[in-house]
Amino acid sequence: MIYGVGYYGMEAVRILVKKGWPIVAAVNRAGPKIGEDLGRLAGLNEDLGVVVQDCETADYATLDADIALVVQTERLSLNFAAYQRLLGAGINVICHGSESYFPQGADPSLAEKIDALAKRNGVTFTGTGIWDFSRIWAGMLIAGPCTELRSLTHRSLTNAELANERMMRAYGVDMTQAEFLEKVTKVPGQLGELYKGVPAHVMHALGFTIKNVTERREPVLSNQPMWCRILNRFLEPGISLGLRIIALVETVEGPTASAHIELRLLAEGESENMTWAVDGRPSSKIRIDRADGVHTSASCMVNRIPDVIAAPPGIRLISQFGPLRPSLT
Repeated sequence: MIYGVGYYGMEAVRILVKKGWPIVAAVNRAGPKIGEDLGRLAGLNEDLGVVVQDCETADYATLDADIALVVQTERLSLNFAAYQRLLGAGINVICHGSESYFPQGADPSLAEKIDALAKRNGVTFTGTGIWDFSRIWAGMLIAGPCTELRSLTHRSLTNAELANERMMRAYGVDMTQAEFLEKVTKVPGQLGELYKGVPAHVMHALGFTIKNVTERREPVLSNQPMWCRILNRFLEPGISLGLRIIALVETVEGPTASAHIELRLLAEGESENMTWAVDGRPSSKIRIDRADGVHTSASCMVNRIPDVIAAPPGIRLISQFGPLRPSLT
C-alpha cells in the first residue's frame, strides 16, 4: 500500500504497476486527492480500482496489505502517527524519510518506541530511498578493503533548481546572510540535522562506536551574480545560493567520518554528484553522478520490499540487508 500520494509515492505506483505487483490501498492527508483513483493520480490514464482514503479515518486492520511505502516527511516525529497506524495493524513499513535510515542516531527514544511496536506486531521497519546506494552503501563499500582507516570523507552537490520554489527556500536560496543565520543556521528547519545521519550510519555499520556527532550549516556565496532559472532573475553577490552542511562523526576507536553537503544553484558545467574518499590503506575514492532522482528514490523503496518482508521484526537498517539488487520482473 501507499501512504502519501506525492511525487515519490506516485513514481512508486508507476513502477509497481509496470511490474504487476498488486497495490491494495492508498491513503493521504485530507484534501482534494481523497476519493480519487490511484491510477489517475499517477497519470496512468486508467483506473486501478484503488481509491485514496483519508489517513486519519482509514481502517488499517482491513486493508490486507503486507507492506506500506510511507512517503511523508523527513522527520520520525512527524511520521510517528503513520508508523503507529501501520505497524499496529501488522503492516511492514518502508519509509522514505531521511531520519528513518538510521532512527537510533536521529532520535534514540523514538527509535525504541518504533522498534518495540514493530516487534510486538511481528513486522519490520526500514528507511530507504536514493541515499541507500548513493550515500550509505557507497561509503560502506569503499571502506571494505581497508586494513588501515583514519577517516572517511563524503561530499555531495545537489541542484537546488530541481526542487520547487518552496524547497529552494528551505535550502536558503535568495536569502540575505542575516536571514540565513536566523532561519537556517540557528534552527533545524526542514533540512537541519538530517545529513549528519549519513556518516553516522556508515560508521555504525562498519562496526565503530559513535562518540560524538556535530553539524553546522552555512550559506553558499559567490562574488559574481548567479542566474536562477526558477526565480527568473540574477542573485547578486552576497545573497545565498543555497546551503552547505558540514557534519563530523568521531568514534571511540579513533577513525572519523565527515560529510560536506551542498544544496545550491549550480554554475555552468556543474552537475549533481557525490563522492566518498578514504584516508587509509588502500586510499581510494568513488564518485556517483546521479540522474532521475525521483525515479531512483522510488525504485530503491520498491527494490527493498523483498528484503523488508523477509527480515526479522523490529527496526532493520539497510546496512544490515546487503547492497540493493535490481528487480527486473
